[in-house]
Amino acid sequence: MSAYKKIDCSFKDQETLIDCLKYLGYDPVIYKEKHNLSGYQNDIREEKAEIIVPKKQISSASNDLGFSYNEEKREYTMICSDYDSHKGVSDKVKQAYALIAIKSALKKHKFSISSEIKSKDKTITINAGKII
Repeated sequence: MSAYKKIDCSFKDQETLIDCLKYLGYDPVIYKEKHNLSGYQNDIREEKAEIIVPKKQISSASNDLGFSYNEEKREYTMICSDYDSHKGVSDKVKQAYALIAIKSALKKHKFSISSEIKSKDKTITINAGKII
């Protein structure tokens, strides 16, 4: 059984978080109340979250990926198993969240995004311009 760990991130905006999960090809389940996560053997875990990416969407050996809202910090905490974290799931989510948040801010301020390059070294380059 793979242990879950909480990963502190600045996932402050629910819409951006959901958009980033969809960008990664996931279809997250959103609950009003916190629900228990499931392990890779369908075992019910003690960890709970309001936004859950079911394990079957990640891989056959994965666990649920959860996001639990922390009222005090006013942000979501990612709950990811050690197994999935070692497979790069948590890094991909953090990178996608940053990408979606940046693109959203650029669009809000009427910038156009001319290109977006992803490379294997976990960096993203965004070229944006605005005529003033």
